Amino acid sequence: MSKPRISFLSQDEIEAIYNASLEVLENTGIKVMSEKALGILKKAGAKIDYGRSYAIIPRDLVEEALAVDVIDKVGPGGHFLGEKHTLEHYKMETWLPKISDKGTFEMWRRMGSKTMDKKASEKVKEILATHKAEPIPENVEKEISKILRGAEIELLKKS
Repeated sequence: MSKPRISFLSQDEIEAIYNASLEVLENTGIKVMSEKALGILKKAGAKIDYGRSYAIIPRDLVEEALAVDVIDKVGPGGHFLGEKHTLEHYKMETWLPKISDKGTFEMWRRMGSKTMDKKASEKVKEILATHKAEPIPENVEKEISKILRGAEIELLKKS
């Protein structure tokens, strides 16, 4: 007996999201916080703006990377994170927020005796107050709206 599957997106919608993602990478770009990662991307063929820590990644570069035989390692039973290369880069690129005080109890008291919860809350408020998202390109926004309209129509048909 097969297990029931829930599918929220059609194959066409998945392909539209994939193509829109490639378009964003190729035309808008992404923020990359690691200079080493920017260097790797530049060597692979991406256009890099080191001043903004930004990468424009061509469609063919993404598709070439996806063609590498990693898909089998990601699925059930796969051990993609067990790969030495992946672990090295995962550990190097993981961002850990600096919200804990290093040092003694007395240093903690001198710094205001803030709990981890309080410091985390302050950091969240700071990020929310200062973060400025890059605008979504109009053509990508139109494609997202089209997908959402299609999903709404499909839901209305089922109810």
